[in-house]
Amino acid sequence: MLPIVKLPSVVENALPRFAHIFNKAQMRHFGEYLTGLIVSENKTVTGINSNFMGHTDQSSKNHFLTEAEWDDSAVTQTRLDLVLEHCKKQGILDGVLVIDDTLGEKKGLSIEGADWFWDHSENRYAFGHPLVTSEYVTASFHAPLHYRLYEKEEKVPVGAFKSKIDLAIDLIHDADKEGIPFSCVAGDCWYFCDKIINELKQMQKGWIFASKSNRKIMVNNRYIQLSEYAKTLKKEDFRQVTVTKSSGKELTVWAFAKTVFMHKVGRIKVVISYLEKPFKGDPFFLVTNRKEWTIERILSVYVKRWPIETFYQDAKQKLGLADCELRLLKGIRRHWDLVFLAYTLLSIESSTGPLKNWLKSNVVTIGGKSRIAYSEILKSFLFWVHGSFSQEKTVDQVFEMAIIKNPQLRFQF
Repeated sequence: MLPIVKLPSVVENALPRFAHIFNKAQMRHFGEYLTGLIVSENKTVTGINSNFMGHTDQSSKNHFLTEAEWDDSAVTQTRLDLVLEHCKKQGILDGVLVIDDTLGEKKGLSIEGADWFWDHSENRYAFGHPLVTSEYVTASFHAPLHYRLYEKEEKVPVGAFKSKIDLAIDLIHDADKEGIPFSCVAGDCWYFCDKIINELKQMQKGWIFASKSNRKIMVNNRYIQLSEYAKTLKKEDFRQVTVTKSSGKELTVWAFAKTVFMHKVGRIKVVISYLEKPFKGDPFFLVTNRKEWTIERILSVYVKRWPIETFYQDAKQKLGLADCELRLLKGIRRHWDLVFLAYTLLSIESSTGPLKNWLKSNVVTIGGKSRIAYSEILKSFLFWVHGSFSQEKTVDQVFEMAIIKNPQLRFQF
């Protein structure tokens, strides 16, 4: 890519919010690293550093991430303040808190905190960092909130181990303490368990989770599995329901709902649905404590779980969530913090801030917004070239400054 001579506006306009955290030199690295996560093709420390005109040695950015004295928690707090302010500006009084986990694979085997784990999305073991994260989803935007690194029990001090369920509960409490306006928590079947349900009951929060087919409900004075109960239903018990996903696309399913008593849970409402006509393919089970909700509302709320999947995909493929090559966990955590911030800025600032004027093509994806940010960088580079020629520099001089002196951009002759 072309050398970066000016930060894109989505980063430049956010910097004053973080001025209380960094000194002048740190602020430069902060802005450049954020920019690199958004537009750089190579999102390693070396790759990001090399993209900037007149860059210093990459060791400076390495030091910024792993050793420099700045308050990590203050960056997170400022990011969450942006989310809360956006909610206030948009009049958002409620949303859905989504909990899930992902595995960021690593190539180096000497990376602190990484280990071998089962990757359920790939159905294989992989070496990396498993993160449990929370996503805040509303009708108009969604943004990541917090994360927790899951570590095996034998890798942590005695008494300090926390399961993914424990970490999920921590994330729910984090969002609540921050004042994030949510009344319902959603998750897949892994997080549908007594521990989380009891915690949400104490917090007086609603919940919607996918459920495994072997969970038991009371039918005719005996417990049977959900899968067996589904077989007792008739085609006429189901009806077509259409809901709108966060992407704007519509999803039509055949669904049935009933309030039942579930073993070890109590009275809940269960929704049984098929993507095609009833009994074609496997049924999908949803459970919620919002027994008064209609099928349409239950499904509409649960599809808001999907943005956390798109966050994982975009954060890995577009923003470099798993690309950090640092060995020290402190630096890796700071990298994650800045990826979360980059995503939040693109999600929020592009709809209300400086990038808004660029969104004339109805760009909604993070990849599309990143390309728009890069178009600003291209424009800035052209201005720099024009200015250089105005100073009577030759083509060869401009070429040397822009390309030859940049090791990552050198052409192979």
